[in-house]
Amino acid sequence: MNIDRRHLPAALLTFAGLLAATASGIARALPLFTRRADQLMVPIAGTLTTATEDINLSGIARIRSTEFSDADFNGPPGAILHIDFVNVVGAGMSSKTRFFAHGEHQVVRELRTTDVVELTFLITPVGARATTVAIPVLATFQLTFNVDQGQLTAATGSFSTPAF
Repeated sequence: MNIDRRHLPAALLTFAGLLAATASGIARALPLFTRRADQLMVPIAGTLTTATEDINLSGIARIRSTEFSDADFNGPPGAILHIDFVNVVGAGMSSKTRFFAHGEHQVVRELRTTDVVELTFLITPVGARATTVAIPVLATFQLTFNVDQGQLTAATGSFSTPAF
């Protein structure tokens, strides 16, 4: 392999600079905490008000949280949240029609001691196609984190009627 001798000093200087930066710790990006994933199963319930009737909903929300730090760009630590519903069902108060919740959400948030996350998802009558008779529902979660450890420690949730 032939190396043009004119470029050899520049290549050696670049290599020496990278070696010095690595040895001094400048190029090392150490996370603020070990990356971890937490999961909480949160009971969730509430009443949705529609034009025809109120619908009582209840079930479990599964919140999986993966905390991360951004030492490379000196950004604040954050959390990736995956929220889905496990056996969230409801019934119309007058018609007794059974409803089922659909959806999974992923959000990225800055890691704070407490945070509120609001998500809109759909419910449909059991047996109906999701695209024909979908009703939007607002799920609100109050989350508590241990910021020093990068851990989701507690959560509560409720359903309500979205305001749009």
